Amino acid sequence: MPGRLIVCLIIAVIAAPPAAAQQWEGAVGPNLVENPSFEDVREGSLAAWSYDPAVFGPDQTVASSGARSLRFVNHDPDRYVLCTQVIPLEPGHVYELRARIRTQGIAGRDTGATVCLEWSDAEGRYLGGYYPEGVGGDTLNWTEIGGLSPPVPAGAARATVSCYVRRGMTGTAWWDEVSVRRWRRRPMVSILTSPSYRGWIWDHGPGRAEARVTLLDEELDAGREGVQVVGRLVAAGGRVLAERPAQPGPGRTLMVSVPLPADGEHEYLLEIRLLDGRTGEVMAQDEHRLTRRTGPPPRAYVDEHNRLILEGEPFFPLGMYWSGMSEAELAIYQEAPFNCLMPYQTPSREQMDLAHRLGLRVIYTIKDLYYGTRWCPDYITSEADEEPAVRRTVREFRDHPALLAWYINDERPLSMLDRLKAHQRWVEEEDPNHPTWAVLYQVDEVDRYVSSFDVIGTDPYPIPDWPASLAGRWARLTREGVAGARAMWMVPQVFRWPERHRPPTFAELRSMTWQCIAEGAMGIVFYSWFDLRADQQFPFEQRWPEVRQVAQEVADMIPVLLSVEPVPALEVAVPEEVHWTARTHEGITYIILASGSEEAVIASVRLSYPQASVVVNGRPLLVSDDGRFTVEVEPLGVAVCRVAVPAAP
Repeated sequence: MPGRLIVCLIIAVIAAPPAAAQQWEGAVGPNLVENPSFEDVREGSLAAWSYDPAVFGPDQTVASSGARSLRFVNHDPDRYVLCTQVIPLEPGHVYELRARIRTQGIAGRDTGATVCLEWSDAEGRYLGGYYPEGVGGDTLNWTEIGGLSPPVPAGAARATVSCYVRRGMTGTAWWDEVSVRRWRRRPMVSILTSPSYRGWIWDHGPGRAEARVTLLDEELDAGREGVQVVGRLVAAGGRVLAERPAQPGPGRTLMVSVPLPADGEHEYLLEIRLLDGRTGEVMAQDEHRLTRRTGPPPRAYVDEHNRLILEGEPFFPLGMYWSGMSEAELAIYQEAPFNCLMPYQTPSREQMDLAHRLGLRVIYTIKDLYYGTRWCPDYITSEADEEPAVRRTVREFRDHPALLAWYINDERPLSMLDRLKAHQRWVEEEDPNHPTWAVLYQVDEVDRYVSSFDVIGTDPYPIPDWPASLAGRWARLTREGVAGARAMWMVPQVFRWPERHRPPTFAELRSMTWQCIAEGAMGIVFYSWFDLRADQQFPFEQRWPEVRQVAQEVADMIPVLLSVEPVPALEVAVPEEVHWTARTHEGITYIILASGSEEAVIASVRLSYPQASVVVNGRPLLVSDDGRFTVEVEPLGVAVCRVAVPAAP
């Protein structure tokens, strides 16, 4: 029988500032968009905006406010133009983007009429942006869209706001009341790093509660020199058991570490307080709930090494995204060594039974149970309907033997964070035996979401517009975003973007997969099976063997990837595009090098012990007397160095 929790309510992080704390999170300053309601027309053109007059122009017959709006009319799906304005955005800051939109006959494969923010460096190189979902079809009423951007990156020298209709779409659309305002954020972000999984304290520890704290200097009027950070361990009734000041951590972060009693209370709070250095006033506070567990371990949970432990054994999720499930399709899928799948269409009990018979685990989606989102089921008619829907679904399938985890969030915006945290809490209360998994494209904001998931993934899909090295970069940013204290199941690209001329090559797919693993991924779920099956230009029969081969390579290394044997000291010097990791399994050390470079590169390794034998991709390699060797990694190549030390005579 699964172990139970002493306390039913368990939530990882609660942003709960006391009454005396300052108020944060809100738009400040003026609207940075000139002529935001398109009222200023000079010689027939909209002031401050750049656009193609064959597609865009002012309209005096339709308006949300005032007398005019911006109109888009396009009947050619191959024509893709934007109405753009340069605006002053500052690196490091977050911005709120809003617009009101109305549509008539907007048709095509994408989400419709929308707005975006984009930024580039001084040489014009694209650095990123923010892209809310659009409005399609026919909308008689004006619809407000938008949300919060990621932080503008360092090096951004030019920023634009654009009104546009997504590529390949046609019809008529109108925009009004476009606004971009700086968003004031809470100046402190803390992540519980130990105990990292749901704040659970096990019989074997840990002996201390620890958290990483990041201060957002741009939100602190007096800078970090004018504030203090302290951590307090608080027992039931508000009794303070220990208090410690934060100490310098990696980079510009701080670390809080407070001892935990060996026994006694079953529940504690680790409070992280940001104090005004002059007055001692609490400016912001986070609370991390800690709970002791008793009894047998859960059926599935994440251990201190970020491994999924399933029925007592380490498990490396290796699968693909699906749509629906059928026995005929699963029979093909079983040709590859996949052990799980993530179906977007919520599986029935019969489908879950089928997966179980075939030896497959299912990551069960509850990611659409948010009122007002695109794929929300009709029976959810308000936010109040979300909680009973989540609890009912979790109760129905929580004991099914095929269940691996709950898919709780698919790229939902940060503006929904309170709802995301609530869904996480409901799942934890209903099912202590399975983790939740969230996948985001918001790679620069992962730390802000950390209270809303157990396992995180990001989904870099760079091919063909961007280099394959983006996969490793995103995986590293994701790992750093959660301070290495949450499991990562990454989502490499298999599919071909609509209107793009090709999918990833075999070399790109292989490289992206191993880059993610080298940066700490403890699970791989490719996107996607249904795209692979539907692509007529690059037939399934051509690409499936490539996917199978990459999956087989990963499966063959799973015992190594899950090993927690100590790794001997070693030094690895590689170019920036090369990602690496090292594991020791059954006394053999494996150094995995995954290159995102389009050119061959050299990796240099120095071992802490001489006279080792090294085999790289099956070929012996010469090692110098002082333990040095070099490896040439092919373009987009993966090199596995197998290092063995001769047994003592």
